[in-house]
Amino acid sequence: MSCIARIFSFAVLVCCGGCAIFPDIPPDWALPVREIILHTACELKFTLIDLQPISDPKHFDPTAWTIKVTLNPKADADISPGAGLTRRFPQTGGTTFSNLVIGPGNGVTTEMKGSHYGTVDFKFDSGALMSDAGLPCDTATPSYHTLTKLLGIHDWLFRAIDTSRVTGAKVDAPGFTADVFIKFNGTGSWTYTIPAGANLLSLSGFYQLEESLTITFIANPKKDTFKVVSLPMGGKGFLPNSGTPVASTFTLIQDQNASLQQIRQQLQNLRLPIQ
Repeated sequence: MSCIARIFSFAVLVCCGGCAIFPDIPPDWALPVREIILHTACELKFTLIDLQPISDPKHFDPTAWTIKVTLNPKADADISPGAGLTRRFPQTGGTTFSNLVIGPGNGVTTEMKGSHYGTVDFKFDSGALMSDAGLPCDTATPSYHTLTKLLGIHDWLFRAIDTSRVTGAKVDAPGFTADVFIKFNGTGSWTYTIPAGANLLSLSGFYQLEESLTITFIANPKKDTFKVVSLPMGGKGFLPNSGTPVASTFTLIQDQNASLQQIRQQLQNLRLPIQ
């Protein structure tokens, strides 16, 4: 088999194996879910307790929220092998000659990409969280992960509450997002020179990991109570109603409000992919 045929055979074989690239969701040592959520819950608890004395319930009531904490890891991998060659004609002798180049730069290349996403939501009632004495917040975390350190939620909410006191505005749907981005790059090449030219091989790729923590505050809906009687009392054609009124509670669809607010938060956090 000639060198040119071997080069193209190599490229075809690499392309056929492209479907094998599929990065895994980071393991627990790289994404300690339990420690991240526990730390976030504790920071939220102490933040709300600390801000309650200075908060005006008309503008911000620390006990009147459903807090959704979303953890969203994303892993991407890319591998780009390449091959090429150069040949001189005639290979020896002569004062004039021509060069054949197949695949300039990295040569004949192929690219294999894969992505893996994950998402999970955790919901807390702010009032119950503030009074939860069983939350193990005094436990020292063994993790060095960035999302288990101080997130700065207290400072962000304090500034919002302080602004509402001055302006008289109501704090509506506060949110907080923290991102961790890690990227590894690698490039290599190999050249084999012979009298007739050179054979070229190259390999490049990257692995990147993005971990996003989003905190969304959803206002608890107000509850309105209605007294309902199934039959009209003393109406025409009916015997006098001896039933007792039934109390019924009507609430807004909170899950829909939470989903819409989370979509808005995600749209606000959209940005161009980092390459």
